[in-house]
Amino acid sequence: MKRKGTHKPTIEDAIEISGIEILHPGGYELTRRTAELCELRAGLNVLDVSSGRGTQAIFYALTFGVNVTGLDISEEMIKTATKRAGENGISDKVKFVLGDSQKLPFADNTIDVVINECAVGIHDDKGY
Repeated sequence: MKRKGTHKPTIEDAIEISGIEILHPGGYELTRRTAELCELRAGLNVLDVSSGRGTQAIFYALTFGVNVTGLDISEEMIKTATKRAGENGISDKVKFVLGDSQKLPFADNTIDVVINECAVGIHDDKGY
């Protein structure tokens, strides 16, 4: 199914309204296992693609001491994630940027690990 434009409520609206902390199957156990398989450790720069509300990015930073850049296509998710990072006192370790996962806005050799743990959404009809 393809969509054109933005329809309300969006999936982002539904997630925010629901109060669901972590959306993907497996919960924090899967997030921890993903981090372990990626050998996350302090000092690494991690890109969390489709970061949504920042749940996994914040977890990685708090639990493994990594620096995380969360990338999401939704301005609302970026705002929410940035606020949550501040509430957790880790704005210095986690930042969120607006961008498209198919056109990453990062220079070469600036990211050590890329994780796309859970992406939810339907892209616009742009001929993909």
